[in-house]
Amino acid sequence: MKTNNRLTLSFIFILFFFSSVSLAQNRANYNYGNSNYDADKKPNQELPQATILGSSLQELEATVLMNVTADEYVAMFHIEQKGKELKDVQENMDKRIANFQKGLIELGIKENEMIIDFLSLVPEYEYDVEKKFFSRTYNEVPVGFELKKNVHVRFKDNKILDKIIAKAAENEIYDLSKVEYFIKDTDILYQKLRKKAFEIIAKKEKLYDSLNIKLSKAEKVADENFQTFFPFDRYRSYEAISKGKTSFSKNYKVNDKNRSPSAFYEKLDYDNIECIINPTILEPAVQLFFTLKVRYTLPKEEKDDKTIYILTPTGELKKVNLKE
Repeated sequence: MKTNNRLTLSFIFILFFFSSVSLAQNRANYNYGNSNYDADKKPNQELPQATILGSSLQELEATVLMNVTADEYVAMFHIEQKGKELKDVQENMDKRIANFQKGLIELGIKENEMIIDFLSLVPEYEYDVEKKFFSRTYNEVPVGFELKKNVHVRFKDNKILDKIIAKAAENEIYDLSKVEYFIKDTDILYQKLRKKAFEIIAKKEKLYDSLNIKLSKAEKVADENFQTFFPFDRYRSYEAISKGKTSFSKNYKVNDKNRSPSAFYEKLDYDNIECIINPTILEPAVQLFFTLKVRYTLPKEEKDDKTIYILTPTGELKKVNLKE
């Protein structure tokens, strides 16, 4: 029996150990580097509460979300060129951009899918020190020029972005400023969301009718709202690091490693959204959100009171039932 007890305890310890490891993997590195994260704190368990507006008022709401893969993308690359002579600055900039465009054409991107956006051309200055016996003067003198441009590239296949970045790097273009997402026929997509929201409201009305709350016969006032969420606004950054802990002397200097923060795409939270179209997404998607709210004013119940009071000539108040 003692051997069996030891085996049982060992099994429980191993099971606990591996479940702990699995939990850590599921939490991922974001929670590890999040200073506000508490591993011992329980997840939020607060649930939304129903509210009664009044005896004659009722509100129903439908929320619908649709995840849509972008039809087209536009990548924006920032380029800077500096030099002493303006002519050299312009020629070097034009050469870099031309070679970059040539590489893009090799990837199948057409010339009309690229555009150059001029930003600025400014002179650069430094200070020249003029020394005298009892004074020193700093004079600002021109030393060169700085030219800035952006190159916009339109493409349809998101998988080609890595190759576009590689072509840019070959020409010393390292600054990818932004990637914009575009979807077609947004009016048709929102019409689908609106139709789905109306269906949800209609189903809820039938359920309330089964409770003898006749919303279908009530006066209705409705309002709707929508919003589009793009991936470049949905990225979050974090640092998954573990710093050493030690005590330092009074006169100390700490040299920390230069750590670059990580980032990940975080979709809209699905909490409190009733209907989600295309819920599972692999790549960052454009998210279309639509909400419909309907307020009902229920008719007041008519009192079935057919009794009146009559004052007789003798001054007596007499009750009369009109049903009789």
